[in-house]
Amino acid sequence: MKKKYLLLILPFVGLNSVVIIAALFQSIAISLGYYPVIGLRHLTLSYYFAVFSDRYFVRSLIYSLYLGLVSTVGALALGLVMAMALERVAGNHRWLARLFTVPITIPHIIVALMIMQLLTQSGLVSRVAYHLHLISSIDAFPLLVNDHWGISIIIVFLYKEIPYVAVTMLAILRQLQSGYTSVARNLGASRWQAFWHVTLPLVQPTLFTLFIILFCFTFANFEVPYILGNPGNETIALTIYDQFLQPDLQSRPAAFALNTILSVICLAATLLALLISRLLPGGKDRYQE
Repeated sequence: MKKKYLLLILPFVGLNSVVIIAALFQSIAISLGYYPVIGLRHLTLSYYFAVFSDRYFVRSLIYSLYLGLVSTVGALALGLVMAMALERVAGNHRWLARLFTVPITIPHIIVALMIMQLLTQSGLVSRVAYHLHLISSIDAFPLLVNDHWGISIIIVFLYKEIPYVAVTMLAILRQLQSGYTSVARNLGASRWQAFWHVTLPLVQPTLFTLFIILFCFTFANFEVPYILGNPGNETIALTIYDQFLQPDLQSRPAAFALNTILSVICLAATLLALLISRLLPGGKDRYQE
């Protein structure tokens, strides 16, 4: 029966794999200087050297890593806390768990536009604060949109990711054998000790899987930094976009080099997260099974 299902999805998987692999090889070839359309036919690493020697790229890389790590780690921590809280009360208030699924259905670009309307210095929150005499003028409202630290960008990511983590972890917590925690508490462990030594090792493989998904998405995200970001402090995705907009086709290999570097960083983060998850308590048992 399983072979029958595999045969049914084989054409779909095969077609998509061919398209993805072909696009990947073409991207790598252009990044290495093989771009016959504009007369480039010799392989070279000069575009990669040019990218890594560019201070603007280094700044974009650090900024992208900052946004990705802060958003992802914050979403995982807060999402896990909310999942544990929901797990205690969801039995009597199932609507709470359903309520957390609402932000997941809203596209990131819509949330970004909502935050822009709310948190700009001329937005709804600043006007309400001004009318309540909490600030002396609208300009006195703190700069939260298009700021240097990307506060509004992080808010959008947290708004979208915390419910996703909470709903995912809630399903995992419901599947775990709660007897482990009860045994630990009966043996004298505090609530924190039971969480640290029992619950956390059981859920850490799922947490690292969520880390991979969320970090790769936020690190390479385009639309949210494009709408809410500071023009003088771009992410790698925006830098790639600017390169592709250049009318000179000679800049295309550098853009593809940036794109390849972005993909390699996501792949490296995935492998590192899987390795750490494998070494931590809870990882070994999972892989042995």
